[in-house]
Amino acid sequence: MIAAGFSALFLILWAIFAASLSVLRRAVAIAAHRTASLRYKDYLPVAALVVVGAAVALWAGEEFLDIAELVRANNSTLQHVDTFVHDLAVSQRSPSATPFFVAMSFIGSPLVLTIVIVLISALLLFKGRYRWFIYLAGTTGFGALLNLTLKSFFARTRPDLAQRLREAHGYSFPSGHAMGSTIVLGALAYLAFRVLVRWRWKSCALALGLTLILAISSSRIYLGVHWISDVGAGITAGLIWVISTTVAYEASRILKKSPRRVSPGPLGTP
Repeated sequence: MIAAGFSALFLILWAIFAASLSVLRRAVAIAAHRTASLRYKDYLPVAALVVVGAAVALWAGEEFLDIAELVRANNSTLQHVDTFVHDLAVSQRSPSATPFFVAMSFIGSPLVLTIVIVLISALLLFKGRYRWFIYLAGTTGFGALLNLTLKSFFARTRPDLAQRLREAHGYSFPSGHAMGSTIVLGALAYLAFRVLVRWRWKSCALALGLTLILAISSSRIYLGVHWISDVGAGITAGLIWVISTTVAYEASRILKKSPRRVSPGPLGTP
């Protein structure tokens, strides 16, 4: 039942991304046509990318700071929400749902994510995609260090050990699984978006990445090893980081490709 629900979520997200990307593609084509006479038209893709990326990152940053301030202040309302969701998750546990969330938690573990990154990094090096390798290694490597730094700074304890279905170590805020999966799957979705040719498969990659992030993150609440605020903060912090590195890489790629005439070019090029 749970697996079917996330499968349905994936299909819904796929349809939404497919429709929105199609509209976005048309909008970009129209904008490029109407600005063809402008002297600095070649830099418009970079400007648009930076503006949109900065806007999303700032929004996510504000959300993270709001949660962080409540955590630092031991806000009673936040504690009530955390406790309510935690108790609700515990009450909804079932023999059919537990294996699914255990599997999702394992997929989002540092060990599995590290193995995936190592294998894909090796493939990128073998294919000579050195800039993609640097992007992936830098985004995920420094993202992991950022998560450890945030955990040490807030030093928040985990939920009661007696109600956990799985053992967990270290501090609770922000969730390492939520933040790590957001960064890793976000970076991989970007690379898949660049490699894949058809827009239907690009949107599929984005939908799959988001569905897995939500499944992995919700598993940590179900298993009782994180508060919902830990998970929310992990997703937003991961989103800030992966957007920042992706925008920086994409902007530098476009500018470096042709200093005289900048063009996004085919999405399959590094």
